[in-house]
Amino acid sequence: MSLISYVLAHWAQLQTAIAKTNLPDWGEAAAIAFQTIFPQLVVLLLLQDIERLRELALSQGIDIQISRCKIGASDRRGERSREI
Repeated sequence: MSLISYVLAHWAQLQTAIAKTNLPDWGEAAAIAFQTIFPQLVVLLLLQDIERLRELALSQGIDIQISRCKIGASDRRGERSREI
């Protein structure tokens, strides 16, 4: 667990402007990792749970359809990218 926490905090620190300092603020890096990864994880787990319960909902007459749509995410250089 400690290694995973360290890697995630280090990754977050490298992805932000705080990477320009010599010594990273690990508390800030951990907060950034949490703010970045946690919402994505929650949505992923929610979508997996909905997919797991889809057959049950369908048996009750509820048809659940989930589609993904990527809308102009920025890449590392700040340019807009499009998914075709």
